[in-house]
Amino acid sequence: MKKYAALLVLSIALFVVGCSTDNDKDYFEAAQKSMDAKEYAEALVNFQKIVDEFPKSEHYKMALLKTGELSQGLVDESLSKEESLLKAVKVYTEFQEKYSDDPKAPQTLFMIGFIQANELMNTEAAKAAYSKFLELYPESEMAESAKAEIENLGLSPDEILQNKIAN
Repeated sequence: MKKYAALLVLSIALFVVGCSTDNDKDYFEAAQKSMDAKEYAEALVNFQKIVDEFPKSEHYKMALLKTGELSQGLVDESLSKEESLLKAVKVYTEFQEKYSDDPKAPQTLFMIGFIQANELMNTEAAKAAYSKFLELYPESEMAESAKAEIENLGLSPDEILQNKIAN
């Protein structure tokens, strides 16, 4: 009798745990609702759950991209600005490497350069990202911007303006 009671309790516990576990679709829908409500920190939590727990999900690619965008937007108040931006760079790098043929891939690589140059002040990493961008996506509508960014790396806005006036 004790065996059956223990088995019944175990079965009920597994059922409750199984029913309370969200799946990738639930997290994605919750993230979308949070985005619509402009609750970006909550959206990030749900997109991150998809990235962490469901790497084979049909929603993974979009969740990965949104995780990068929201990290760049500094919505996770538990992270410093630098930590959040470094997370965005990491996520964009992963997206670009996994989905280099995706229409959003050029944007992610460009944003890696932009964050490195303008937020983290790492001109070497920025130049490497922009150079890779030009190598992989020379026909992109952002190619001229990438060239301009390389030319102006490390310059202050005043120095950029002076160069424009001189040329």
